[in-house]
Formats: sequence, C-alpha cells, structure tokens
Amino acid sequence: MTAPSRILVPVDLMEGSQAIVDYAVTLARPFNAAIEVMHAWEPPQYVAPDLLVAAPGWNPQPLEKMALETARESLRKFVGGIHGASAVTQRMEVGEPASAVLRVAESGGFDLIVMGTHGRRGLPRLLMGSVAHKVISRAHCPVLTLRVPEAKDA
Repeated sequence: MTAPSRILVPVDLMEGSQAIVDYAVTLARPFNAAIEVMHAWEPPQYVAPDLLVAAPGWNPQPLEKMALETARESLRKFVGGIHGASAVTQRMEVGEPASAVLRVAESGGFDLIVMGTHGRRGLPRLLMGSVAHKVISRAHCPVLTLRVPEAKDA
C-alpha cells in the first residue's frame, strides 16, 4: 500500500467536525498529501422545494436555495479556519451523504477517506442509518473512521 497523496474528509459541519479535520491534517502532513473537505447537503424530504421564504425588504427565494447557500457559507468559513495543511480545498455536494462521498472519492482519485462516526446504536442507527458504515462497506479505497467527540454541556 502506498502513502496517501489525496485525502477526502467528509464533514457534517457539526461540533466534532473540527477534530476530524485536525486529525486528517496531522495525518497528511508527513506525506504532503492534499486534503479536500467535503460537505454533502441533503435537501429535506418533508419541505416542498419551491416553498418561498420572504421577509420585509427581501426578494422571495426558495427555501431550498437559501438553505444550500447557508450550507455553502458554513463550509467556506469552516475550511477558512483550517491551519497547518499545505493544500486544503473544499467541495459541496447535494444528495444523500454516503452516496455523495462514494461518488466523489472514486471520481476524484482519492486514496484515503478520513471521516467521523457518531457511534449511534439501536433505534437511532436504525432510523438514521450510518453514513460511515455505508462508506466503509462500498469504498474503493481505505477508510479511516474516528469517533466524533461528544458535545460538552455548558
């Protein structure tokens, strides 16, 4: 097995995402590997895509478009705060997260995926599935999963 040169780091932009990226940066450094931070935004299935959001002084715009723009801006800010890596790029994908990660990993020629897992068990895992499990079982390259640190109560 060769050293990684392109590492894909899917994030959900939740609290533990920073720890996952920090680990990937540390892992990539000795290999001078490029890192691509990816966020897959899945449109909500329970809201009509043409539902408009309007406020005084705004032009009405579809809720889906507004949510996607907000996610893009969150990813931009998140990646802008990454330090210590020589080459970090970002990517926003729309669709079911596991499928998006697998599609990008293969088409982008990545040789390692570093991603977090929340470690859900029982009913939450059954209802929500496991993105990490789906990626591990179908990825063409090695997948390193890291347990996402739990949020600390204030």
